[in-house]
Amino acid sequence: MILKSKLIFVVLMLCFVFEARGQSIVAPLGKEVALAGEIRKVHDYGPPGYGEDKGRDARISYWILELPHPIKVPCIPERGELTSEDCQATKQLRLFFPTSPANNGLDSKAKAMRGHRAIVNGILHRSDTVGESTPIYMDVTDIQPTHAPPQNP
Repeated sequence: MILKSKLIFVVLMLCFVFEARGQSIVAPLGKEVALAGEIRKVHDYGPPGYGEDKGRDARISYWILELPHPIKVPCIPERGELTSEDCQATKQLRLFFPTSPANNGLDSKAKAMRGHRAIVNGILHRSDTVGESTPIYMDVTDIQPTHAPPQNP
């Protein structure tokens, strides 16, 4: 528990430092991280064309974590000229919740914190299909509420 508290503290401090500097950070892949941001639900278009033909494409909704500044993860582009497209930074992480155990409660926590700041723990992945909707997504392991720092008048 103490280790988790220290990890959250370090992540929050990094978020504030990077927020003050306005720079992107590089987050690791395959290791659990904790990121702070606003939990939101996004409405978009799904298959078959993911927005190319809005009349035919299915309407979908999904959870995101809106970060204060873009992040990047390690990336190897399909081709060198596609680096800027394949390896772009993002402020929006699509959140995927585990389906087992069936009642893990993470979806309910997300609903309760919709529109609020939260700390989301999980493993980051670089998107490799259009169905993941954002350049980077997260397999969520935990969600905790947080309070935004007070604004100076």
